[in-house]
Amino acid sequence: MNRMRIIVIAFVVFALTIVDDAKGQDIHFSQFYFSPMTLNPGHTGFFNGKHRVASNYKTQWKRASGGDPYVTYSASYDIHVLDKMMKAADMTGFGLLAFSDKAGTGDLATSGFLASLAYHRDMLGNGTQLLSFGIQAGMVQTGFDRSKLRFGDEILNDAPAGSGQEIFESTSLVYADVNAGILYNYVYSKTLKFFGGISTYHLTQPQINFLANDKNILSNRTSLQAGAAIEITREWELLPSGLYMIQKASNETNFGMAVKYKTEKEAAIRLGGWYRIWSNSDAAIVMAAYEYMNLTIGLSYDINVSTLRETSKGQGSFEVAMIYIIESRKAITQDISCPHF
Repeated sequence: MNRMRIIVIAFVVFALTIVDDAKGQDIHFSQFYFSPMTLNPGHTGFFNGKHRVASNYKTQWKRASGGDPYVTYSASYDIHVLDKMMKAADMTGFGLLAFSDKAGTGDLATSGFLASLAYHRDMLGNGTQLLSFGIQAGMVQTGFDRSKLRFGDEILNDAPAGSGQEIFESTSLVYADVNAGILYNYVYSKTLKFFGGISTYHLTQPQINFLANDKNILSNRTSLQAGAAIEITREWELLPSGLYMIQKASNETNFGMAVKYKTEKEAAIRLGGWYRIWSNSDAAIVMAAYEYMNLTIGLSYDINVSTLRETSKGQGSFEVAMIYIIESRKAITQDISCPHF
C-alpha cells in the first residue's frame, strides 16, 4: 500500500469518527491560523508541499454549561492537483474537510463533510503576488438529544423527560452548505510577506427548523483575515495575524502575534498571544507551538476575561492543533512564500 493510499485512508477513518460522534454554532478555533480550510476555502492547496493533513481539537465552557463542555473537532486533507497543467507559480488545490461541534447538556451538535477546490493565480509571473479563489461545498447534519432536555412543565410537574409540550418537527436535520473565499498573498521582500482574505459561509442560507411552523434561516457569516511574516534575523521572526467575523448581529475580533525562533535548521518554537473580543471582552489567548521539519503542533489556552468568568470559575478553553505536510515540492520560484500553516 503506497503512502498516498495510507494518507487518504487515515483521513477518511478520522473524518468518519468525527461525523459519527456528532449528533451548533459555527465552529471557530483560537488557533485559526492552524486551521486553513475552516479559515478560508482559498487556502486549499496553498502550501509548500504535496499533501497536507491538519486536525484541531477544542474544549470549552465546562463549568458554564453545567459540566458538559462544548467540544469541537476538525480534520482536513488537501493536495495540489493539475500541477503539470499549471504555468509559472499557478496552483490548483483540492481538499476534504470534516468537523463536529457538540454543545451543552442537550448534545446540540453539528457535523459536516465538505470538499474544497481552489485556484491560485500568479499575477505577475514571478510568484510574488498570488490571488486565490476557493469554493467549498458539502452536507451538514445538525440535531440534539431530546431525552437530555427538561422543560418548564416537566420540572413543575416532576414529569419524566419527553413529556414537555414543545412540539418538535424533527430533532435531526441535514442540509447542503456552500462556502467561498478569496485570498491575496504578497511577497514584498525576502524578509516581509503578508496575506489578506475574505470568505463567506452558508451561501445557501438553509432553514434550521426543529419546531413546527418555525422558520429559522442560517444566516451568512463573513470573515476577514490578515497576517504577515516579518523576518528580524535568520533566527527570529514575527507573525502577526488577525481575524474578524460577523454573522447577523454577532461579531468577533481576534488579533495578536507570535514570535518564532529557529532553534536549529529544521526546528523552531513559537510563543504568542491573542485577544478575542466578542460583544464585550471575551478572552486572552496564550499559545505555544513546536515545529520540526514538516510537522507543527500547537497548544493554546483561552483565559476567560468576560462576564462568564464568574460562572466558569475562571476556566477557559484548551485547544490542540496539528499540521503535517508531506512530500515537499520544489520551490515555485525563488521568492514565493506560502502562509505559515
